[in-house]
Amino acid sequence: MRDHMRRAVDDGVWPAAQFAVARHGEILAFESFGDARDSDRFCLFSATKPIVASLVWQLLGEGLIGLETWVAEVWPEFGAYGKDVVTLEQVLLHTCGFPSAAISRDAITSRDQRAAEMESWRLEWQPGSRFFYHGMSAHWVLTEVIHRLTGQDFRQALRARVLDPLGLDRLELGVPVERQADLKRVTATGTRSIDVFEALFGQPVDEAAAEAELADVLAIVNDPELRAVGVPGAGGFSDAASVALFYQELLHNTTGLWRPDILATATGEIRTTLPDPIRMGAPANRSIGLVIADPDDGAALRIPSHDIEVPLRPFGSRVSPGAFGHGGGGGQSAWADPATGLSFCLVTSGMDRDVVADLQRHLAIESQVPELA
Repeated sequence: MRDHMRRAVDDGVWPAAQFAVARHGEILAFESFGDARDSDRFCLFSATKPIVASLVWQLLGEGLIGLETWVAEVWPEFGAYGKDVVTLEQVLLHTCGFPSAAISRDAITSRDQRAAEMESWRLEWQPGSRFFYHGMSAHWVLTEVIHRLTGQDFRQALRARVLDPLGLDRLELGVPVERQADLKRVTATGTRSIDVFEALFGQPVDEAAAEAELADVLAIVNDPELRAVGVPGAGGFSDAASVALFYQELLHNTTGLWRPDILATATGEIRTTLPDPIRMGAPANRSIGLVIADPDDGAALRIPSHDIEVPLRPFGSRVSPGAFGHGGGGGQSAWADPATGLSFCLVTSGMDRDVVADLQRHLAIESQVPELA
């Protein structure tokens, strides 16, 4: 594992990286590479999503809302333009029908403006009929639901209800500017394999558009003001150890933060197997906030003309079918495996343009984790 990580640093793909492995509620290994110190924290990108979802699981356990509840029952104005049929479960499953929706930069710092923009969103397809990853939209909806049910700003509620009880001081969503000195800046690295992408998707790649999209992502994770806002689908910051310990609590629930049946549903029950376009049409295998490994379905990125095949089963090749977790766009990975009791987190400061190479690198690293059991 260390050799693969050092190689990524030496090759300039990851300016900095950090990993942690935990078991029985304790850290087994924690190490930093490149220009990172153990005291540094990294952007979690979409590995933030289960942390936000874990607060929603509490609200479910308290009976404040149900999976079948229409979002508009809690937030009537959200129901405009046909969104009155969107349920909480569909938001958690990325089947709610507005994957392209976004909050504008001008509105992102104001709750009222964010809510107004979400109320104006329009459906792209009938909720529940398709799966498509809602990278920057669904979890903004969850933050407004959280505020309306708890009376607290979503960042305060997450801190008070989840992070403080678990003693996870270094895991933050919404990092004030005065506490950002230990946050690693994310940079784009590597070269996009245009020919591989074109062979994979059967259409030309617009390099300029891809670079513009990448620049937008980097602006979100590196902007001090947006780091302070705490973008709920992609803007958490942490060291690897804190995330690994968060997943230990999802395995054991020693603090009783979650009602056992709700936690079992969240960590062990696949609620949608709709095809995932990003996984070449393989089942999405999503629970209410997490990805579940499930039996190996053989899905892979296959490009015969380039002699490339990368398995798409998450979390490496050797986890059990019940392993659960969530990755992040910057090369971040976080998961736990009930069969071994291990949890793992890898965070980096380099966003590799070569997605296929990044998948191969993660497969090589994460497939070694079960050896530690």
